[in-house]
Amino acid sequence: KHSFAYGSTFYQSWLKVFENEVLKEGVAEARRRGRKYGVLGSSIGWHVFYGALSWRLPAVGWEILCSQVDISNSMLQKHVVGTASEGLMSFTCLDALQAPVTDVHILVLAFSRDVNLGAVLNHKLANELSPGSLVVAWSRILDAQPEFERAAVYKVAVSWSDSWGMYVYRR
Repeated sequence: KHSFAYGSTFYQSWLKVFENEVLKEGVAEARRRGRKYGVLGSSIGWHVFYGALSWRLPAVGWEILCSQVDISNSMLQKHVVGTASEGLMSFTCLDALQAPVTDVHILVLAFSRDVNLGAVLNHKLANELSPGSLVVAWSRILDAQPEFERAAVYKVAVSWSDSWGMYVYRR
């Protein structure tokens, strides 16, 4: 009963989080190092589109529900293929634990995490993300992970709250 949740983070809220100094520097560093922006739990792709189109960063979304990935890829075909943004983003149906995040510099965790999954995923992220990588999460899930430091917290409006904490962690 606690492993599924759905809500929306509005573009204005996402932009407010990404317009802070920690993430502005992260975007610049991702560009310098040729690294990606990634989203675990990408749903129908909004956060991938946000990052790729706002910051012109190569972006990838991983989602365990293949029907959601089908929608993302359909939107990509309909609105991006044949434009200057073609090839900038991709979507894959894959469990978060199998997602290859080693070339990601900014990773968004956009899904509900139960305690058991959290411990395993936190270990994966600690082992695969390079030092200096940033993780954006809707919870304080990485507070207990010694390889990560909380770099910032921003309160923004989301579909379920007028003031929700968005946590930014540095590996």
